[in-house]
Amino acid sequence: MHICVLGGGPGGYAAAFEAARLGARVTLVEKSRLGGTCLNWGCIPTKTILRSAHIVADTRHAEEFGLQAQVASVDIARLRARKENVVDELVGQIESSAKRLKVEVLMGAGRLSGPKTVEVELTESGSASVDADAVILATGSEVFKLPTIDHDMEGVWTSDEAVSLTEIPKNILIIGGGVIGLEFACAYAAFGSKVTVVELMTQVLPGNDKRVVKQTQKSLEDMGVEFHLGDAVDAIERIGDRMHSTLRSGGRIESDIVMSAVGRKPLSEGLGFPEAGIEMDRAAVKVDEFFRTNVDGVYAIGDLIGGMMLAHVAEEEGVLAARNAVAELKTVGAEAQLESMRYDCVPACVYTFPNVAVVGSSRDSAKEQDVDAVQAVAKFAANGKALGEGEADGFVQIVAEKDTGRIVGCQIVGPHAVETIHEVALAMAHDLTVKDIAHTVHAHPTVSEVIKMACADATGKCGC
Repeated sequence: MHICVLGGGPGGYAAAFEAARLGARVTLVEKSRLGGTCLNWGCIPTKTILRSAHIVADTRHAEEFGLQAQVASVDIARLRARKENVVDELVGQIESSAKRLKVEVLMGAGRLSGPKTVEVELTESGSASVDADAVILATGSEVFKLPTIDHDMEGVWTSDEAVSLTEIPKNILIIGGGVIGLEFACAYAAFGSKVTVVELMTQVLPGNDKRVVKQTQKSLEDMGVEFHLGDAVDAIERIGDRMHSTLRSGGRIESDIVMSAVGRKPLSEGLGFPEAGIEMDRAAVKVDEFFRTNVDGVYAIGDLIGGMMLAHVAEEEGVLAARNAVAELKTVGAEAQLESMRYDCVPACVYTFPNVAVVGSSRDSAKEQDVDAVQAVAKFAANGKALGEGEADGFVQIVAEKDTGRIVGCQIVGPHAVETIHEVALAMAHDLTVKDIAHTVHAHPTVSEVIKMACADATGKCGC
C-alpha cells in the first residue's frame, strides 16, 4: 500500500505522517522546504514578528505599570535572525518526524503525469517517477497578485517580502484590510511605521460581525493606522525612491513601500491536474466530502480545494484524507467507512492587538440560515485579569439557539482570544449549550471567565 503526497505543508505532512502511522508506505514530495507556506513564509514567521511587535507596543505603556522602559530602536537583523531560528527549529522537527515514521521525502518540483503517477524534478539533480496506489494533492496556495500592479517594481511587496524583514519602512501602504493586511499593519505600526490601509470593501475584515469589525478597526486606529475603506489603488508609480499610489477616489498616497495583501489562490497551474482528468473549479480542485476527486484514488486537501484557507483546516483535512485513502485501499471491493469534517466549529484567528477569534455563526448569519438565535455580550473591562494586564479592551459575544441554548457561534476580541476560543469550539463540536459552559467552574482570575459570563447571560435569554 503506497501513498504519495504532493506538497509538504501542514496538510501534506499531516497526511503523510497519518498514512505512515496507519501502515502505508509513504512518499512525500516537496519543492522547497517542509512546512510549506505556513511554517516558512506565513503563520509562524508572522506570529514570531508580531511577538516582537507586541513587546514594543507594551513598552509604550510602561509608565502605566510603574515602569521606566522604552525600546530605543528595532534591531532588524536580530529580529530576522530570531524569526529564522524559530522556523528552522520547526522545520527540523518535521524532518525528524518524517525519518522516525519512515516517510520517504523527495525534494523537488512534482507534477501529475497520470492519475496516480507523480513526476519529480529533483532539487539536487535528475528526476524521479513515483507510481502509487493513491495520491493526496496538497500543493497549497500562492499569493494573489493584482493584475493592475507591477509586482516586479522596486518597492512593491507581498507578504513574502514583508515577512523577510529587510527593512522597517517609515511609511507603508497596505492594499487589503483582511487578516493578512491587518496583521502586518499591526506589526509595522508597532515598529514605528506610518501605516495606511486601503480596502475595497466598506469595512475591514470583510464578512465578519460588525461589533468585531468596529472594535478591531478602533484598536488599529489607536496605534496610528489610517484607513481608506470602499476604495482601491488603481495605479502605482515609483518616482525617485518613493512610491506614489493613485486611489480610485482620486486621492494620492506617497509611501516608501506598497504592500499587496489581497489574499491567496490555490496553487494548481502547471501541475498536470486537468491533464490527469481531475475536475477543477477554476484554480481549485473539486472534491467530495471525503476529499476524493473525481479520479479514483486521488484526493485533495487544504488551500488547493479552496474553502477555509487555514493551516489547521489543511492539517485536519490531511489526516482525514489519509485515513480515507488507507481505508479504501484496505477494503477493495467493499464499502469503506470514510470520515468527513465539520467546518462549522473550526476557529479562525487574527493576531492583531488585541486578538480576534471567531467560530461558527454571528447572530446575523445564523438568522440567514433560519436559526432563531440570541446573543449575549460580556466585556473584558469587567474582568480582573484583563484589567490587571492592562488589556481590558474587547468583548466575548456568544450566539445560541433560542429554544435549546445550543451554541452556534462566538466572536472574541480581546486578550488571549486566539487561545480561549477553543473552549467554545469544543463545546460546539459536542453540541453543548450556553448553560453547560455557564455551569462549568472557571479558574479565577482568568480572561476565560468572560466566556462564562457571556454564556451565563445567554442562558437567561434561551429556553434551556
